[in-house]
Parts: sequence; C-alpha cells; structure tokens
Amino acid sequence: MATTMRTATDDQIGSSLEHHFAAALFDTALPGEADDVDAAGASRIPRFVAAAAARRPAATPVIVLEAIPTDATQVRRRLSLAIVNDNMPFLVDSVSLAITAAGLRIERLLHPIVDVCRDADGALIALLGVGSGEIPVGATRESIIYIELERAGARSRADLLAALDTVLIDVRTAVADWPAMLATLHATTRLLGDNPPPIAPHAAAEAMAFLEWLAADRFTLLGVATARLNDDAEDPAPGGLGLCRTGLRAPDTSFPGSALQRFLASPDPLLVTKSATTSTVHRRVNPDMIVVKTFARDGRAVAVIRFLGLFTSEALATSPRAVPLLRRKVAGVIDTLGFDPKGHTGKALAHVIDAFPRDELFETSPERLQTMALGLLSLLDRPRPKLFARAAAFGRFVSVLVYVPRDDYTSGVRARVGAMLAETLGGTLTRFEVELRAEGLARVHYVVAVLGDIGIIDEAALDARLDALVRGWDDALERALVDLTGAPRAARLMLAHGDGFSTSYRAQYGAEEAAADLVALSALVDERSRAVRLYRRADDLPNQLRLKIYRLGQIIALSDAVPVLENFGLRVIEARRSSPPRR
Repeated sequence: MATTMRTATDDQIGSSLEHHFAAALFDTALPGEADDVDAAGASRIPRFVAAAAARRPAATPVIVLEAIPTDATQVRRRLSLAIVNDNMPFLVDSVSLAITAAGLRIERLLHPIVDVCRDADGALIALLGVGSGEIPVGATRESIIYIELERAGARSRADLLAALDTVLIDVRTAVADWPAMLATLHATTRLLGDNPPPIAPHAAAEAMAFLEWLAADRFTLLGVATARLNDDAEDPAPGGLGLCRTGLRAPDTSFPGSALQRFLASPDPLLVTKSATTSTVHRRVNPDMIVVKTFARDGRAVAVIRFLGLFTSEALATSPRAVPLLRRKVAGVIDTLGFDPKGHTGKALAHVIDAFPRDELFETSPERLQTMALGLLSLLDRPRPKLFARAAAFGRFVSVLVYVPRDDYTSGVRARVGAMLAETLGGTLTRFEVELRAEGLARVHYVVAVLGDIGIIDEAALDARLDALVRGWDDALERALVDLTGAPRAARLMLAHGDGFSTSYRAQYGAEEAAADLVALSALVDERSRAVRLYRRADDLPNQLRLKIYRLGQIIALSDAVPVLENFGLRVIEARRSSPPRR
C-alpha cells in the first residue's frame, strides 16, 4: 500500500466545499480545540484540509504536513498536519502517540468523520456531511485528522512523515486482519478441546476458558504468528496475520535463549508475557503476547501460536477473581492465607488483589503473589517506601512495583527512583505508570529493559536505596545517629539540631558524616571548647588524611590553624569551612 504525501496547494477546491469542511471540523470539535481559532485560522484550516482531501486513491491515506504561514509579529511557529484515510479504529490515538514519540507537542486536534463521494480516480466530488448511521450508497466514510503541532526542522519532519506512514500501514493491516485473527483464536481454542495436553484436565479447561474470555472483546488483536515444532525447535509458518504479516516490520515475538525449551517442558498449555517491540497501534507499549501450545492426539506439542495484542479497558477493570487463569491463582492464595473474608484483613486482601496490575497478576507465580500480597497488607497499615521486583520469565524486562506514601511522592522522586533502578539493574527504563491510590500510597510501575537473564534480584538492596531516595537526608541522618548513639540520644539530637543543617552543607556531606559532626559538636560546652577528628574517605590516597576541627561561635582563622598543622609535618592541600548545624 502506498501512502500519498503532497503539498496542499496541488489542488484547488471550491469555496462551497471549504464551507462544508469548516462545518465538519468546527462543529464536531471537542471543548478547547477550536476556542481560540481566529478569523484567519477559521479560513485557513478548512482550506488546508479540503486541499488535502481533494484526491485520495482507494485504500490509500493522504498525509500533508506544512508550516503555518506567520508574520514578523508571531513568535510561536507551528506545523499543520492533515491525514485523510478510510475510517477505522485506532487512528487518532496511534497518530497522536507517534507525534508524541517524536518529541513534538500537539497544540490542536480536530477529528471529524465524514461521508464523501469520489470518482474512480479518487477525486473528491462531494462532502455529504458528518458520517453517522448507515453509509449512503456510493459514498465512503473517511477519517479527517487535523493537527497543529510545534515547529520542527526538515529532518524531524521527514522522520515524522515516515513514522506516520508506518503507523497508518500498521493500523490498516491490524484492522483488516482482525476477523482472520479472531477466527484463529477460536480455532486454537477448539484445538485444545479436541486434543488436550497430557496434564490435569482443569488446566486445559482453564486455558480454553481464558481464550474464550479474550475473544469476547477483551483483547485487541494486533498480530498472530504460528510456528510448527520440529525436535523442540520452531519452524515459523509462512504468512502471519496483522502485524506479524510477512513483509511488515514484524514485532519481536521470539523466545530468547532456552526459553522455548522451558515453555515446552512446562505442563502449562498457555502463557502470558510481553513482546520486546513497542506497539505502533492504539497504545505505545510493549504488547501482551498470549502463547499457546497445540498438541497431537498422542499428547506431543506440535505447534506454538502467538497472539499479539492489548488487553482492553474492560479486561483490565474486571476483578481477577472473575478472569480465567487468574481466578484459580487468586483463589489459591486467598485459601492458603486463610483470612476470614468478612474480617478486616480478609477484605483488605481482596482489595489488594483487585488493585494489582493485571499484567503482573498474569506473570507472577502463586508463591510470589502470596509474598507480595502480605507485603502490601503491611503497607496499608503502615505506609512506607517498598518495592517488588520481578524478572520476566524469558528475560528482556524487569518489572518493578514501587510504593511510597502519597505525601512523599513527587515527580522528582519518581525520576530519581527510575534512574536508580536502571543503573542498579544495568538496563534502560522503557516506561512507567503512576497511580495515586486512595489508601495513602502512590504506586509507580517501572519496566526496565535488560540484556538476557539478570539472575536473582537483590530486592533488599533495592529497597534500601529506595528508602534513602524517598525518605531523604533527614531520615538518613536520624538512622545514622541511632547507629552512633542509640535511639534515645538520637531522638534528642534530632529534636534539638536536626533542622539546623544548611542547604550547602547537605549538598556537600552525606548523612553519616553529618551524624559524626553533630555528635562531635554536641560534646562542646562553650566557645573555648575544641574537638578534632581525623578520618579518610574511601577514595583518598594512602598518604592522605582529613582533619576536622570543631568549635562553637566564630570560625578558626586559617592563619592560626595552618602553621600548627605544618609544625606536625603535614602539608595543607585544601581547606573548607562549613557551619553544621545551628544550635
């Protein structure tokens, strides 16, 4: 399929047609999208869109991107984008996400759906009005997307046009192949019923129920790939459906390393995981991947079928206790913990599980879910920073759920925690999702892309770093004081001097150093008292020492201190003055 890209001035459109486009664009505009359109814009926008729509070959989108004319008094410069296409799902969100991914800001978006008549060459004959109900005989229902976005250079504009072309091809392919993909999903369900795997009957029945549940508009199918099994190795079948069609920029649906053998050796006929490729359709995330084994009559696994897509909002909002696969896992955890379902803890457990991210529920083992559920129950009673990290079953990703008290959550905390996770795990932060929860906690779900299998994750070490990032310098100081002096004296020192450290001092010294300084200063009784401390930092040279001199009141003049040190055979390299803390 070729996409038509051209300038809007190639064709001339009559004023009557422009008037109809103006009505379609502005009468259907969402609040705020057309409120600030001046007289010049009210004339320019429909003329630009009408020219873009003047000719469109069948089944071919038109993309027009031009700079909006400005005069010398206008500081903000914008681009106009018009996309004319057959009406189909996912167009606006997919286009908008492609623009955002390119680092460009959308400043206006108009999206009427119109019925038009075109001749055999695609030339526009008439605009019949906003499309609704049945499509008139001889007409085509088309999507008109008009977007104003911030100005970009020539290279960025070319890259954006190429990205939009890919997005529109992907959307058209996924939508066109949806009936065939749904039919494959139903056929796979029947295959499991006709030739069940040699495992417990309830596992096969639950897998079939899950596939039927997905087929009931709970999974947006984007691609299907089938591979036959020969000696436990995959032999991909030609073709593919949707985004997995041969010839497209196919998403990565492969199993890295020995993951395929682990899946084939497992008793489960089905698993839910993620693709390593970001979706271009509907939501710019790593698509969900439903991987199903099919079997011969003798119980041998003969094929692996991958269904690539996105769980719908209805699926994500459904209680996990009503979702096949999840309901057995959840029921097992609830039964094992044994809390009274009518009691406080039992109700809190049900709430914790219902609020759990769905993709995490699918991929987390029952044992791990039980551990996390108990941890989350503790957070409800005593909110504090806490994280749960899980490496994906087949590598590539680490999923981390981070909980912090809502009063401590800021965008700065979110960014610092994300950077810490990427650094510690040796990966790249690919996405995060924030939810401010009613029970006084903020939850951030981080996904970190990693290379290969990272092994066992030291969750305790990550927790300690999270705690230091969220609780901050003051809490770290109190903990350091407790280690040095014990809890009673630490509490007295924090009450008397904890808020006395200046911003510049906090920037120079860590909490452990501050605790040592505070203990030394607290031993001084008047301005004639002195205290000293010799120490080294971890990165100091073997012949390098540091000396701190403590006194109350005025600082010690360097001309008094340096000669004394030199008399001891020391060479003073650097001197710093600081004032920790105010008494």
